[in-house]
Amino acid sequence: MTPTRLRTFFAIAAFVLSATAEAQYSGYTMSTPSMNSFIATQQLSAQVRMSQRVLDEVTAADAGVQTDVDGAYPDEPQPAEALPAAESTATNFTPSGRRMMVGRFASSLSDDPAQVQEMNVAFNAGLDAFEGEAHRMGRPNSVAMALAYLVGVAVMVDSDQEPAEEAILTLQAKVDAAFGQSAEFQALSDAQRQQLYEIFVLMATLPLAGYMVAKETNDDALLQTYREVAATALETTLGVRPNELRFTADSLETR
Repeated sequence: MTPTRLRTFFAIAAFVLSATAEAQYSGYTMSTPSMNSFIATQQLSAQVRMSQRVLDEVTAADAGVQTDVDGAYPDEPQPAEALPAAESTATNFTPSGRRMMVGRFASSLSDDPAQVQEMNVAFNAGLDAFEGEAHRMGRPNSVAMALAYLVGVAVMVDSDQEPAEEAILTLQAKVDAAFGQSAEFQALSDAQRQQLYEIFVLMATLPLAGYMVAKETNDDALLQTYREVAATALETTLGVRPNELRFTADSLETR
């Protein structure tokens, strides 16, 4: 399956699939215990809970209830298109120059050294592709962009409907505004932000790549498996399942 839209975020799948064998994705999936164990092991529970509150705040705002993560009532966040493309935003970080979570993530999913190595290649390729598109869209090194990407991937894998780029950017802007109002998030170091950013992208990369393989091979059973992986990723990190969310032309809504 080749992405039909040029230069959308979800063209990342083409990069991922060119970096690893299809057999890897037809033979391995991430279980709910693995997902939960990974988050607990990396001691990111507090950041995950914070992210859940941010997504709750964003979807509540779209439903007409204006609350932030601390219970205040802020002004409506500006839509993504109002943000200057190269402007530093509330969730940016200065990268360390090395990947911090790829090896840990792959090792948490398998005890087979060969499989771990294959996943390292695939996950690094996924991050490379994501970062290329994020840079093109003027949102490099942004935790909010990574979170918006995870939500977009999970909804797409669940529904077969690719969110519009405008909707992803609008979600990114609203998440960035919500995190910007959180003293808890603003206290995170660059390293902690990078870890959270990488986890969001990695948790999107696995189900997206498996989904693309299932579509390419017309494997309905594999497709259902990776839909559950996507649902697990979103529910574990953000407390919501993809079928509870719906992208419009330029926003995200709860069903």
